[in-house]
Amino acid sequence: MPNITNIPASRVEIIDERTGLMSREWYRFFLNLFQLTGNGSTDVTLQDLQLAPIPTDFSSDIDALRTEFGIQPPSIPSQADSNYTTQPSAIVVGATPFTYVNTTGYAGDVIVSGGGVSALDFSRDGTTFFSTGSFYGMFALSPNDRLRVAYQTAPQMTLVPR
Repeated sequence: MPNITNIPASRVEIIDERTGLMSREWYRFFLNLFQLTGNGSTDVTLQDLQLAPIPTDFSSDIDALRTEFGIQPPSIPSQADSNYTTQPSAIVVGATPFTYVNTTGYAGDVIVSGGGVSALDFSRDGTTFFSTGSFYGMFALSPNDRLRVAYQTAPQMTLVPR
């Protein structure tokens, strides 16, 4: 029968105050650990226990599974698919309500800060706008997404290409 003794609860003292000996729960725990590790009859040394597991290369197994199920390895986007090298740039804010359209062809983030923003809405199609629930922050936009800003005093807007 397998030994399933759990570690005693933290409220259980290791030393029983009445007897001055190890408490029954901790004694059983340590005895079970001793039995599980071979009752002292194993040739495993402390040095062996301190070693890390032997590294195993599973790449051939993974390749075989990919081939069997027809799954391609993940692809890393090329530099041509991103716009990371382009530095952030200021967006010139027009009359309220101003709508910024991401026409860069790349995903980007728009930072809205300062000013007196009274509404900040997002749209994917330019017709239906959804409230972002905030007035300032950084908002992720895919190509052709829109961010509409209504304000009392014009905010600063910055495009951060991704």
